[in-house]
Amino acid sequence: MKAVVLAAGRGSRLKSKTPKVLHRVFDKPILSWVLDSLAEVELEEIIVVCGYRADMVQSFLHAYPVTTVIQEEQLGTGHALMMCREALADYEGTVLVINGDSPLIKSETINDLVNFHNDNILDMTMLTCDLERPEGYGRIIRKDGSIMAIKEEKDCSEAEKKIIEINAGVYCLEWNTVKPGLEKLSSNNAQEEYYLTDLAAWAYSQALSCSGCQLRNPYEVMGVNTREDLALVWKLMNEANLQELMINGITVVDPSNTMISPDADIGKDTVIYPGTYIQRRVVIGENCQIGPGVTIFGPAEIGANSTVIQSLISRSSIGTDCNIGPFAHVRGGCDISTNVKIGSFVEVKNSFIGEKSAASHLSYIGDAKIKSNVNIGAGTVVANYDHRTGEKHQTTIKSNSSTGANSVLVAPVTLGENATVAAGSVITDDVPDGNVAIARPKQENKPSKKTFVQNQ
Repeated sequence: MKAVVLAAGRGSRLKSKTPKVLHRVFDKPILSWVLDSLAEVELEEIIVVCGYRADMVQSFLHAYPVTTVIQEEQLGTGHALMMCREALADYEGTVLVINGDSPLIKSETINDLVNFHNDNILDMTMLTCDLERPEGYGRIIRKDGSIMAIKEEKDCSEAEKKIIEINAGVYCLEWNTVKPGLEKLSSNNAQEEYYLTDLAAWAYSQALSCSGCQLRNPYEVMGVNTREDLALVWKLMNEANLQELMINGITVVDPSNTMISPDADIGKDTVIYPGTYIQRRVVIGENCQIGPGVTIFGPAEIGANSTVIQSLISRSSIGTDCNIGPFAHVRGGCDISTNVKIGSFVEVKNSFIGEKSAASHLSYIGDAKIKSNVNIGAGTVVANYDHRTGEKHQTTIKSNSSTGANSVLVAPVTLGENATVAAGSVITDDVPDGNVAIARPKQENKPSKKTFVQNQ
């Protein structure tokens, strides 16, 4: 079986220069969610039909093992499939056709459709579902139980508009049998487009076997055509994922105020507090406390028994038994070991922090390698950036060392084991093992002017 993904549309109602299928849900393009579902279906090839801003779509697709076909003029879904004839010239199997703007579609649903198609030895099978309010959808027209046509709403009679069985826009086609019908498609309709749905009427006229496979959840095939649709897809995807997390032993204190990507993997007995937002691939261990007010951008990992409060974490790894926050910022490239404390208003970037080390208050740590049992005093700044050259330099702090409050480490610099930096020091040279570094003006105590006058 091969798949054709229809991804050529502009999405004019989105009012955007970005192609419809590249609008994002949990920071993944809509098209990516569709392709991820197809990855769990046994397919020989995936063909993606690109149209509006095809260069942008093709650039995104470089990360996927797919074939792209260009639809220069967007003249309808039938016309899009016509553009695949050359790519499918010598093909004799089944073609799965799916919309690229339906990010909620599940691989299980696609596999159910394929199995129904194969088990019943059909020429054409489509997903259908019943909607209480079918406005805007193509209606399934039946005769004696058989599907004889699909009509777009704009072309339906008043009687046909009352039909509640609608076309969900996913098809299985026996290519050798059905492809002659593409030549018979006409643009004589309200939209002046070539409808893929017209293949149903052609198949009926040719006495081909055409049937529908009922879809349980109509939201799965919801297309994104407006910003309202996009917001609803976010909401539905989030609700489904939170429900699954709770079923699997994770506490979500306030689902209405929590957003977690389906790409996240969270361990049992972890508690997610309100205001938590987790995006992309994030792995969180068991028995963690996340939130309130936490944002995590993956890829990221947080080990078991860790607590994160009112903080931002992105593209970093945090070990077990750690405490992060409140108001900490763990930026890209951080590797934080076990039993580490990153406290209030501490920012860490592209650094390693070893076991049992702590930066508890008001510090910046950038491009540093901090080993075990190190204490970073309040107000410590690692000055890693040379503004003259644009280079960033590394700072190394070896085990059992400490920096005093309000100290500055000017990289590149190394503090040896058991070294101490006195409060208020600016360190520009390496500090040997066991030494205390003091780099500040000598204190002078002078009488104030008021005291001097009184003494006179």
